[in-house]
Amino acid sequence: MNLYDKISILGPSARYDTCGPKDFGQTTDIPGVYNAKTSNGNVCRLFKVLQTNNCLNNCNYCAFRRDRDSARTTASPDEMAKAFESAYSRRLVDGLFLSSGLDNQPDATMDKMLATANILRKQYNYRGYIHLKVMPGTSSAALDATIDIANRISLNIEAPTEESLAVLSPNKRLKSGLLHTLSLIKSKLKSRKFNGKKIPSLTTQFVVGAGIETDKELVKATKFLYDNFKLQRVFYSAFRPVSGTPLEDHEPVSITREHRLYQTDFLMRFYNFAPVEIPFDNSGFLMDSIDPKTLWANLHPEAFPVNLNTATYFELLRVPGIGPQAAQKLVKIRRESPIKSFYSLHGLRLQIDKMSRWVTV
Repeated sequence: MNLYDKISILGPSARYDTCGPKDFGQTTDIPGVYNAKTSNGNVCRLFKVLQTNNCLNNCNYCAFRRDRDSARTTASPDEMAKAFESAYSRRLVDGLFLSSGLDNQPDATMDKMLATANILRKQYNYRGYIHLKVMPGTSSAALDATIDIANRISLNIEAPTEESLAVLSPNKRLKSGLLHTLSLIKSKLKSRKFNGKKIPSLTTQFVVGAGIETDKELVKATKFLYDNFKLQRVFYSAFRPVSGTPLEDHEPVSITREHRLYQTDFLMRFYNFAPVEIPFDNSGFLMDSIDPKTLWANLHPEAFPVNLNTATYFELLRVPGIGPQAAQKLVKIRRESPIKSFYSLHGLRLQIDKMSRWVTV
């Protein structure tokens, strides 16, 4: 199998790993190149690929589970580095997202990924973005090497509880496996001296809806991860059934559910909402029909109307239609002179129609 044929398999194989608030899918004729939206709204063209799609694990939802019949291949570190450099030198990609199936012991798998990154850094003198997926159970030495070379590190938690993880991945353990490795990464990032080098960011991903977890459990676990492991991002991937797996007849999860979880994530990170303030239905799920911030406002009439001239920054953030940028803009405007009418706000790119129900001047 030539290198192009290998990448044609290993590139699309990586689509199950989420690398941004929303992957936009493959956007070029080069297999493995995807557009991902970054947290600041820009689009990054990632060479998103697996080192190998061979795997010893038998995860019930995964297209590359051990017992599923599918095309398998592996790219050597030299081959993978050459494939990326070919695309990067032609300005077709902006960075590398390298993951892998677990085809051997965790360190043996990580060694191939690290070798790829080292070839790019040392042989091709590549200084750009590298995101490396960490295998659960990776040793301390391999984690040190990963931290030295990567700009971003991620380890997929997959599920918020042991019970839900058992439905997804019978071979994995949450506390003794995934969270243990995450704890090692955290301690190393905290104790290491980077001497001016930017500290690698740390992320994780949940598979939404393949297990038995509720949205409430996902939100609680997300807050726990942010507070205890200082993650930069938690990503959510709506489950899609794959033929030839034990969950092939499981219903696909709506994109709306994934979207509501991202909205809730933003409420906790940027809007000062606590998990206990997030409104769930009686079964512990977010509402499809209304976003959680608007639902919270409907349930708390005592908090409104909010006076645009006197409200604090975080009180403004509680208003549907007002986000961080809008709140900062309103605070700046009223510093110069009081806001006397909604009419005076026209032309400032504010969602006046949406927020007017909840505010006064």
